[in-house]
Amino acid sequence: MNLSVVSGALYSSKYSSHASKIQICPIFEPMKWIKGLFGFIWKIYFFLVVAISILLLYPIYFVWLQNERHFKKGFNLIRKHAKFILFCVGIRIKVIGSIPDDDNTSYIICPNHSSYLDILILYAVFPNYFIFLGKKELGKVPVFNIFFKKMNILVDRKNAKAAHQSIVKATEAMEKGSNLVIFPEGTIPHTAPKMKPFKNGAFRLARQLKMPIVPITFVNNWKLLEDSMQWTAKSCPGISKVYIHSPIIVNSDEPQDLLTLREQTRAVIQSKLDTTDEC
Repeated sequence: MNLSVVSGALYSSKYSSHASKIQICPIFEPMKWIKGLFGFIWKIYFFLVVAISILLLYPIYFVWLQNERHFKKGFNLIRKHAKFILFCVGIRIKVIGSIPDDDNTSYIICPNHSSYLDILILYAVFPNYFIFLGKKELGKVPVFNIFFKKMNILVDRKNAKAAHQSIVKATEAMEKGSNLVIFPEGTIPHTAPKMKPFKNGAFRLARQLKMPIVPITFVNNWKLLEDSMQWTAKSCPGISKVYIHSPIIVNSDEPQDLLTLREQTRAVIQSKLDTTDEC
């Protein structure tokens, strides 16, 4: 047997096997690197547009949001402002479903929470006046707190008495004709689009007031603006897909119906997260 042939074959086999185990590190893949860099630059641009436009409009907001008489004017300005921001950063909205437009009925709007875009898109989509019921920490954010301290309602979850007062305020607002937005997850989950467990507040209030619930599914906001400051986080302009589901009518006082209502709302929202893969 020719030893040179055998040794050559062994050499070839050894190094071809070794080469097959070598993988190119993803960070050096040109297209992935370029996409990540573009997304990071776009995210910076997004927050600059938000910050600069708020500062320019701040004097008007400061005046209008100090007095309840001007809240609806402030709301209409926020809607136009939200549409302007979304236009500037290249976010378009595709709405599937009908927006409730009964002026004689107040609704509790319950969306999944997957991105900071959710709030802007709610303002851009819903024409009728609504307020947020949100965590008290939002009132401590500089500049942005003007929107939450006055016109919207903040909840201190660690203080039962303060939380009850917030629910009383929300009840009074809805009885005056306001719609109410509550993110039942309470925050943006790090696992989006997978939802966190729902809290009971929205459903307890719906049962108490006999107010219909409108479930909303934000399908892909987490792909457009991921809740992360890592430069590789998902961020890009595109089309935000929003499902507005039919209202869930609330008409029962049975205690077990609170959990039924909560799980029914969750299932409706989840149904579009399960079946839709589009970005």
